[in-house]
Amino acid sequence: MAWETPKTNWQGYVDNNGNYIGDRFNAGDFNRIKNNLEYLRDLAIKLYDSFSIVSLGADKTPADYFYADEINALEENLNTINKKTLNMSYGTSPVYNANGNTMDFIELNRIEGAILDLYDKLTNKSNGRRMFTWNFGMKGDF
Repeated sequence: MAWETPKTNWQGYVDNNGNYIGDRFNAGDFNRIKNNLEYLRDLAIKLYDSFSIVSLGADKTPADYFYADEINALEENLNTINKKTLNMSYGTSPVYNANGNTMDFIELNRIEGAILDLYDKLTNKSNGRRMFTWNFGMKGDF
């Protein structure tokens, strides 16, 4: 699974008629968030104790729908990775219900910003680990 740079500049607003104007969440966005969370989990278990996250199956296609339980699972995965690693504060995760509110640009910026922050911090931690080289006398004196 490859890392894909999160979108952290979601924009939108509601006009005077109550219509949403702005960025739209699509299958590519869902897949990016889902796959980046899987990438973070794989990176995290190299540094911390093993843990699991909710599987969201195969990537979505433009013909697929998003369901509240899937969006809640994205939030749950983010919270699990965060709690099992750095335990940062990324705001309160909303709970979505069928035929209820959907994610808006503010929530998408929060989620993807948190994913990017965890990625940066876990990558720095992984790259900054000291690695001890064993020679066992193969290059001369002890």
